[in-house]
Amino acid sequence: MKLAGKVLKYYSRVIAECIPLFVTAGLLSAFSAGIFQNEHLYEMSKILSSLVIPVFMGYKAGTVCGGEVGGLAGTLAASVVVMAEPASSMILSVMVGSMAGVLCRKGLDRIKNWIPSGFEMLFGNLYLASLGLLAGGAAYLFIIPEAEWLLGFLGNGLSFMIDRGIIPFISFMVEPLKIVFFNNWINHGFFLPLGLEQLKTQESSILFLLETNPGPGFGILLAYALVHPNMRKTMVSSLIIQSLGGIHEVYFPYILSDIRLLAGAIVGSIAGNYCFMMTDSGLLGPASPGSIITILIMADKKHWLGIVMGIFISAAVTCLVSCLILLRNRGESSADIQKEQKDEVMPMRMEHAKIYFVCDVGMGSSAMASALFKKRLRLEGLAGIEVFHVSADRIPADADAVVCQKDFARTLSQIHIPCFTVDNLTDMSGYKELLDWLMGGG
Repeated sequence: MKLAGKVLKYYSRVIAECIPLFVTAGLLSAFSAGIFQNEHLYEMSKILSSLVIPVFMGYKAGTVCGGEVGGLAGTLAASVVVMAEPASSMILSVMVGSMAGVLCRKGLDRIKNWIPSGFEMLFGNLYLASLGLLAGGAAYLFIIPEAEWLLGFLGNGLSFMIDRGIIPFISFMVEPLKIVFFNNWINHGFFLPLGLEQLKTQESSILFLLETNPGPGFGILLAYALVHPNMRKTMVSSLIIQSLGGIHEVYFPYILSDIRLLAGAIVGSIAGNYCFMMTDSGLLGPASPGSIITILIMADKKHWLGIVMGIFISAAVTCLVSCLILLRNRGESSADIQKEQKDEVMPMRMEHAKIYFVCDVGMGSSAMASALFKKRLRLEGLAGIEVFHVSADRIPADADAVVCQKDFARTLSQIHIPCFTVDNLTDMSGYKELLDWLMGGG
């Protein structure tokens, strides 16, 4: 299970670093079909999707596994895959890029002592070139056929669900996985490649809306604001961050604190998905992050009404169900929802420290939280504190402390430095403990 989790995190990390290219391809497609009516822009989007993105993904995968040299080998291997024009070229590029990167790193380490002096560059270049081509050839002969079958099987399953009108019920899988921080893998690793395959035969895909819909999260946060008046100030900022900023992680802790609210998120998501399906709504490409703004940018104007209706309906249904659940527990102290747990840390004055905000891929909630915390440090007059944001698997050895959401902390069991946990990374009222530690009052 741990191995599967590491593979999923690795895959989502590579995909997430390529998201700007996916968005660019989608924007070019949208502009070519709508605003500018330009066939050259359409061709550019096709080149990005079919050539540039798969090769770049192979490079990123090879770099992660084998450094810069591994990245070059991964690029060569991905190029062979792209030339074969498989339907699953993006997924395969990550696979063969990773394989080439690992083999390149381990192989060079083994043969470097056997290379005659003065022939290092020659042998290194020949090894890199042959390894990249061999990895691509192995993928062409053995991996592509199996991957094509698997992608076809998944695609046919989704087509069956769409044709039978049951695709909205995929929320029973999506929403529970989202709140345990598999949201990036669901969107980038599952719906994205399948959605891109759909775009080859139709102008838009509903798959890009199934996970990115901000309606359920908006409904959860709105319900808390309505039922708990003392939390409204916090909820207003969270609502803006979640719906406009696209950082869905801000509502996960509220469901995890009362798991019954998951029912509200699922029901609301199903209702929104039905609206998307009935209005034949879809996106021209992936929307990342899942903000109303990026969703509308990535949609054809004729789908705007259906998409806005679907988001509104999912938010309203989720809010109604969640309010009914919360009203039964109104006597519970909202302080229990907002309190933070702390690990044992030694009180000390930090004149210089490196604080790392951590989330799944290091590009969403952690990025926003680190920016907000930098402002808080300036207000407190604390100098010499460096603040960064990273993914969970890239915490550097020189980190003095890490900060993450409470329910995400269980994935960081291997770290041996202070770990500060909060219920909501973007709620600055939860950082008193960290500030006290930095000031020496830990």
